[in-house]
Amino acid sequence: MEEEGNDLKEFLAKYGERGYYVLKSLLDASKTYKKAKLGDFDLRDVKDFLIKYGLDYNPVPLLAKLEKEYEIIRTTYKSGSQHWWNIIDKRSLEEALYSYDGTTTNNEDPKLKLLKIQFYSLDPERILNILEKISKRKKITQDEKKELRRIAFNDLPRIVEFLTKARSEYEDELISEIDIAEKIIDIAESLIIESNKNVIKKNNIRDQKEIEFEDSS
Repeated sequence: MEEEGNDLKEFLAKYGERGYYVLKSLLDASKTYKKAKLGDFDLRDVKDFLIKYGLDYNPVPLLAKLEKEYEIIRTTYKSGSQHWWNIIDKRSLEEALYSYDGTTTNNEDPKLKLLKIQFYSLDPERILNILEKISKRKKITQDEKKELRRIAFNDLPRIVEFLTKARSEYEDELISEIDIAEKIIDIAESLIIESNKNVIKKNNIRDQKEIEFEDSS
């Protein structure tokens, strides 16, 4: 939406680097995985990302302006201990941040650019969404098991390869991407274990019987 894009440019022009990092932090927070999400992001995660970027300031005043004055975000849940928001137009937000950070991006290390391109070419948010949906099921279906197997053999090797390089070479520059990759691997692991729980249980029983047989020999 063009009007919202202009609001974002106005916000960034007024609040500069501070506004940029608040926007970047809430966008990064929206990509993190949580089992109980009450919106795109919450205050705690925004603060955590600001700390990761080495910044120590309270984002609440700017979040209030983003909601009331600029209408970039809207509250989805609020209590004494939690505050959640949705991003009204995530694509416009991403474009505004990219535009603001254009000079830095153009001078970026080519290897860093390549890692980002490779990572997002895997469509990690789609993979994370699939895994998140399956994780909410009481019972994993056969079709979902097939999808998990496909992800495990087709997508996870590439995500692990990205994660290994990102952690060793660009841990500070790829905070958000590393977080997404780690979430994908963690959820996939727990789902694979859950879907094969009966097989693992049977193997453990068999191993135990073999041990008991050997002890009695």
